[in-house]
Order: sequence, then structure tokens, then C-alpha cells
Amino acid sequence: MQQEITRELVQSWLPRRQADSNKGSYGSVLTAAGSLAYRGAAALCAEGALRGGAGLVYLASVEPVVQMVLARTPECCACGCRTAAGGGIHPQDAAALRSWFAEKHAVLLAGPGSGEGAGEVCRALLGKNPPWAGAVLDADALNALAAGRLRDPLPENTILTPHPGEAARLLGCTVADVQADREQAVLRLAETYHCVAVLKGSGTLIAAPGGELLHNAAGNAGLARGGSGDILAGLTAGLLAAGLKQNRTPAQMAACAVWLHGTAADRCARRRSMTAMLPTDIFADLGEILAEMEL
Repeated sequence: MQQEITRELVQSWLPRRQADSNKGSYGSVLTAAGSLAYRGAAALCAEGALRGGAGLVYLASVEPVVQMVLARTPECCACGCRTAAGGGIHPQDAAALRSWFAEKHAVLLAGPGSGEGAGEVCRALLGKNPPWAGAVLDADALNALAAGRLRDPLPENTILTPHPGEAARLLGCTVADVQADREQAVLRLAETYHCVAVLKGSGTLIAAPGGELLHNAAGNAGLARGGSGDILAGLTAGLLAAGLKQNRTPAQMAACAVWLHGTAADRCARRRSMTAMLPTDIFADLGEILAEMEL
């Protein structure tokens, strides 16, 4: 049975900021994102992770992307990587990052804007016995997973964030099949990949293994543009990193991210219109919502 995601549920699940705390109290995120062709994706998901409350956010990307992101969000920690032939992170540097993060228990966010070669990069980051406290896989990481390029099992506390096209590839069916029974599709994703699945779109659904199903009514067509999903992926990773420190579940943190993202977009549309609003505009509305919740 579906459970509707409400403001009251979100407020009860969101991680709290404690007076006696430090950046280590809210977890870390390694964002492996962006390429020469898709630089903005790294900026959007890195800021999303910061706004989601993670104590530390590291950005691993090629140097031109890192420089651009740091100019926008100097709060990020830079992990500059060599550029592979396709314009993304060199797989050898991805393997080195995995080793460097072995003891940090960070949440991995992989896929946004990674472009050609994402499969090798994700394989190097995940591999056997991955060290991550959790993971959010989006965009090109989902395509790598669908193509069988990633080893099983995925890290504990993994969240997948596909749109219907990506969900269809992950399930080996058509987009029409996914849209015809979205509930069944998201439940199949959760059971097949043994992780939390977020099926994006109008009426986003969240499922966890075992049959837990959550529905989000917030959001509007103003989010139907490039960059919206990158922000959601980052926000999800930031909340997951902070939430795991306070014994929240991945499904709860995915639900909070989806509801905050959609509710901020609804406010933004009233200010900017669905046509003119940009994904970055919703950060201001997100801040207002969290301030109202005294979080």
C-alpha cells in the first residue's frame, strides 16, 4: 500500500543539526560527476549535496570542471582527476579515489554528467567490497548498471534515481511498460537491485526491498528541464550522508529529498513560472522551507 509523503513525515525524518556537533557529525559525500561535455551537472549535484546538509562534500572530476565548480561553491573539497579520452574522469584515478576513501565511510554519488567512459569509472569506484557508507547512482551510472558493467552487490544503503527511460533499461522493458504500471516498476527495481529505487516523473514513487512504497505529489512541469535531476541526486546524497549518522533509512532520506525538491519547485513556479524557472532557482525556496521547519 502506498504511503503519501507529507510535510509532517518529512519534518520527523529530516536529520537535526545539533549544537554540540561538527562537520564530521553529518557525514561526507564524494561526488564523481561531470565531464568536458557536461560540466554543469557536477556543479548542480555538488551544490545539492551541500544544501542537503552533508558535513563534507568532495568533488571528483576533470580539472576544468573542478575549477568551474569551486568558483561557484568554494565549500567543496577538490579531487582533480586526469581527463580520459571521452572527456570524463580517467578510470585509474577513479580506482585511486576508491583507495583514498577506503576509511572515510563516505556516501558515493556517481553518474551525473559523467559521459562516455562512465561504466569504467563506476566499476572502478564500486568494484568488489566497496568502501562506501551508501551510494546514490544516477544518470550514466544507471546506464552502466543496466548494461551489466557493475559488479554485484551494490553497496549497502544504495539509492537509484532513474527517470522512466533509465528504469526501462534497468528492467529490460519499454518506457510504455514502466509508465503503464509505475508502482510495479519501482517495486521491481527495488527487489531486482536490492536497494531503494526512486522512479522520477509526475507522482514520483519510492520503493524499498520488502515492498515499502512511498508516493510524492509535490512538484510540477517546471522541473522538466536539464539539471533538475542533478540537483535531486545531490540533495539525496547529502541527506543520506547526514541521515545515516542519525539512524535514518535510505528510503526516508530519499523521500525527504524528493518532497523537498518538489515542494521547492512548486514555490519557485509561483515566483518564476513553470516556463521561466531554472533548476538553480529552487535553492532559494529550499532554504525557506527548511528555515520554516527550523532545521
